[in-house]
Amino acid sequence: MHRSHLLAGAAAPCLLLAVPATAQTAETSRTSQAAATPGGEVVVTATRSARPLADVPASISVVTAQDIADTPARTIDDVLRRVPSLDLPIASTNEQHPTDTIVSMRGLSGIRSLVLLDGVPLNDSFFGYVQWSEAPLDTIDRVEVVRGGGATLWGNYAMGGVVNILTRPVERSGLDAEAAGGGRGTYRADGRAALAGDGHGLAIDGGISHTDGYLEQADGYRGPIDVPTSSTARSVALSGDADLSPTLGIRARASRYSNDQNFLTRLQTNDQRNWRYTATLTWRPGEGATVDLTAFHVDERFVTNNTGAPDGADPNAAEYVQNRHLTRASDWGASLVGTRTFSGILRSVSAGVDYHDVRGSDRAAILDQTGTQLRTDTGSGDQRFLGGFAQAELRPLDPLQLLLSLRYQDFRNRDGLDASPGGVGRVPGRHDGAVDPRLSVRYQLPAGFGLRGAYYRAFRAPTLDNLYRSASVPGYILYGNAALRPETLGGGEIGVDYIRGPIRFQATAYSSIVSDFLTYRYLDPATLPAGFDIGARLINAGRARSRGVEAELTWRASARLSATAAYTFADSVVTRNPEDPASVGVQQPGIPRNRVSAGVDWTGPHGVRVSPRMRYLASTDGDPDALFRTDAHLVADLAASVPVRRGVETFVQIENLFDRRYIGTNDGFTAPLYGKPFTATAGVRLTLD
Repeated sequence: MHRSHLLAGAAAPCLLLAVPATAQTAETSRTSQAAATPGGEVVVTATRSARPLADVPASISVVTAQDIADTPARTIDDVLRRVPSLDLPIASTNEQHPTDTIVSMRGLSGIRSLVLLDGVPLNDSFFGYVQWSEAPLDTIDRVEVVRGGGATLWGNYAMGGVVNILTRPVERSGLDAEAAGGGRGTYRADGRAALAGDGHGLAIDGGISHTDGYLEQADGYRGPIDVPTSSTARSVALSGDADLSPTLGIRARASRYSNDQNFLTRLQTNDQRNWRYTATLTWRPGEGATVDLTAFHVDERFVTNNTGAPDGADPNAAEYVQNRHLTRASDWGASLVGTRTFSGILRSVSAGVDYHDVRGSDRAAILDQTGTQLRTDTGSGDQRFLGGFAQAELRPLDPLQLLLSLRYQDFRNRDGLDASPGGVGRVPGRHDGAVDPRLSVRYQLPAGFGLRGAYYRAFRAPTLDNLYRSASVPGYILYGNAALRPETLGGGEIGVDYIRGPIRFQATAYSSIVSDFLTYRYLDPATLPAGFDIGARLINAGRARSRGVEAELTWRASARLSATAAYTFADSVVTRNPEDPASVGVQQPGIPRNRVSAGVDWTGPHGVRVSPRMRYLASTDGDPDALFRTDAHLVADLAASVPVRRGVETFVQIENLFDRRYIGTNDGFTAPLYGKPFTATAGVRLTLD
C-alpha cells in the first residue's frame, strides 16, 4: 500500500459550505473578459459581491479562459501552479493517489484552502482532497484565487484562501469542441452545445481525458510489478439559466464525473464516481439589492485497492491486494445571502446564513495474501454545520475603504463509529463553535498606487476521515481521533498595489499562527492490538507559523504582447510539537521556500499565437522531520496555436519542453517519484455560432 495515504488524514480539514455567489458569478462573467486594463476585471470571490479587481482590498489573482487555452495543461491544477502562494503537489492530479491531491495557500501545508465550483464547494466531503479534473478546462470561464484567511465569508475550509472556478454562462447558441492527442497515450476530447434565447439558455457539455502515464518510480527503485500511472476521467453536465420574471432568475447545473486510475503498480487502482447538483435562485427586489438562495447535493463513491507484499517477497517484485476501501458520502447544503448597496459613507451591507450536512462511511475489507477476507474495518459519522455572516463596507473618505466582516460558526459531530482493531466503537457527539472576524483596509494613493492591510481569524474542523477512519497495512495502523478539536488561525497582511495603464502589480507580506495544529503521534507498541507493531493516532499537538511574501506582475504591452511574472517566499515551520520535537523549526513538507514563474503571450502574423511558460521551485522537505528531500527544478512549457479558418484553430502543447528529470515526490513511504517528463500533444478547436 502507498503508506503516505495512511497519513493523508493529518492534513485534511473538513468541508464547510459558505454562502455561494453562483448567480452573481454568472452575471459578472459576461464582463470579465472585456476588461481593457489588468485591473478592470470584475471579480466576486474576495468580497462576495461584484466589483472591479482594482477595487478589491485583498491579494487576488484571476486566471482567464485565454490563460487556460495558452497552456499545455490537461487539468486546471496545472494552470494554477503559476499562481503565487498557491501550494499544490508537484505531481498533477491524474498522476497521484486521489487522497494526495491536496491544496493550501501561504505555506499552511495540507488541505487548508477552499476550492469552489461556481461558488459551491468542490473539496471531497469525506477526505477534503480536490479532484481537479471534475472541472474540465473547456467549461471554465475564469478562476479567482483569493489569498489569506477567507473563513469569515466562505467557511472553515478557507483558512489559507479560496479558489473559485467559474464555469461559462449560457449566453449564446453554438457548438464548441476540442480534441487533442499526443505522446504517452494521451488524448482528450471536450464538447459543449448551447441554445440561448431571450432570457433563457440551456447547455450540455462533456469530455474525456486519458493518459497511459509514465513510470514514476526513480531508477533503482523499480520492479516487475511497477507500471505507468494511467487514468481516464469522464464528465458530463447539463446546465441552464432562465429569467422567471424581470426581478427573478434561476441557474441550475447537474453533472456526473468518473475517474479510473491505475496507480504505480498493477493491482493498485482507484475508481471514483460523483453526482453533483446545484441550483441558485436570484431575486433583485430593487436597485442595488440582491438576494440569493442556493441549494446543492453531492453523492460520492470511491473505491481504492491498496497492495502489500507477500511474506518473504521483494516488495518491488510481488504484490497482492491487502485492503479494499469503499467510501460513500452524501453531502447537501443550502444558503441564503442578501446584499444591498448604498451611496455615502456606508457603501454596502451583506448578510447570510448557511446549513451544511455531510454523512459518510468508509468500509475497508482487509485481505490476506490468498484473497481471504480477514475482517472489515468501518469508520462513519455525520457532520452538521450551521453558520452566519455579516459584512459592511465603509468609505469615510473617498480614497479610504474599510471592509468589516464577522462570522459565527456552529459545528457538531454525530453518530460516529470507529470499528477497527483497537478502535473506540461508537463515539459520543461533539459540539464546537467559533467567531471569525476580518478587517480589511485599502487606501488609494495618487498615480495608481494603493496600500492595503487585513487582520483575520479562521476556524477549521477535522474531516470525517480525521475523526473516524483508520487505515492499515500489515504491522502498521493509523487511527483517526474522534476527540480532535478544530484548528484556529490568527493572521494578518500588508500589501501594495499598482494598477495603471497596461500594468498591474501586487506585493503582499503576511504572517499567521495556527493553534491546535493537526498532526499525529506514535503509540506505545504494548497498547496496540495483536498483529500490529507500529501505530499512530491523529492529535492536536502543535502550533505552526507561516510567514512570507508574494508578488505578481501583469503587463499588457500591446494587443499582441503580454507577460506575467510571480514570486513566492514562504517560511513555514512547526513551532511547537511535544510529540515530535524533531519537526520543530523544519520547513513544512511540500512547501518550497522560493518559487518563481513567468510567461509570455505573443500574437504574430496571421493570428499565430505563441505562449512560453516557466516555473522554478526550490527543493522541499518530503516529511515533517526533513529526512527526505525533493529536487529543486526549473520546467519550461510551450503552447502555440494557428487559426485555419473562421472558427477553426489548430494547436500544439508541450509540457517539460527540455525534458528535465527531477524527484518531485519523496515522502519516505514510497520510492522517490519523478515529475512529469516531456509530453507533447496536438489538436484542433472548433467554434460554431
